[in-house]
Amino acid sequence: MGRLNRYFIALALLLYACGYQNSPEGVGNEFLFRYFIELNQRGALEIANGLAKDKLQKEIELTQNIRMTPNLDLAQHKPFIDYELVNVSQRQDKSVTLFYNITIETVDGSNTQREVVLTTAMKNNAWLVTNFDTFLKN
Repeated sequence: MGRLNRYFIALALLLYACGYQNSPEGVGNEFLFRYFIELNQRGALEIANGLAKDKLQKEIELTQNIRMTPNLDLAQHKPFIDYELVNVSQRQDKSVTLFYNITIETVDGSNTQREVVLTTAMKNNAWLVTNFDTFLKN
C-alpha cells in the first residue's frame, strides 16, 4: 500500500470519527450545535427531513436579507448557549423524541431558559431530525 493511499485512508477515518454519531442522540446534539451554537440553519438543514426541513427552509428565506447585510458580524451577537438532554422517548420503532433544556445567555448578560423538543427518525439508514419546537421555560 502506497504512502499516499495510507494518507487518504487515515484522513477518511479521521473525518468519519469527527462526524456525529448516527443515533437519535448524536443527530440531536449535532442539530442543536449547528442550529443554536453555530447559528447555521443551512448546516442544520443537512441533517433535517420533513417538517424540520420545511421550518429551516422558511427561516433561511426569512433571514436571507439580514445575513446579506454588509459587514455583518454574527459572532458579536452570538449568545452563549448551553444545552442538556433531559429525556428520551421512543415513539415507534424508528422514531425517537429528545427533550433538552437550553440556557441562552445574551451578550448583555441576560439569561433565557428554553425547552427544545426534537423528533428524530431513521431515513435511509441515517437518523435525521424530522421536527423541532422551542418553548420558553417557566
